[in-house]
Amino acid sequence: MKMTKEEFLEKIMTRRESESYVGLSNVAFQHHLREGNIKPCKEYGLGRGKVQLFWKDDLDKLKNFIKTP
Repeated sequence: MKMTKEEFLEKIMTRRESESYVGLSNVAFQHHLREGNIKPCKEYGLGRGKVQLFWKDDLDKLKNFIKTP
């Protein structure tokens, strides 16, 4: 079954949206990126203009990872 455009857009977030959703600062989120705890599903561009997209399911896994002592 194909996903509608609206369903797709509900399941994907930009980096800024992801930071807010998980409840992390940009520095803390960057730490988890470097450690490999979260990986973008797609990256566009280079440097400061780079856009990173993340799946909501992966962000939920990161939330659970952060909560686990």
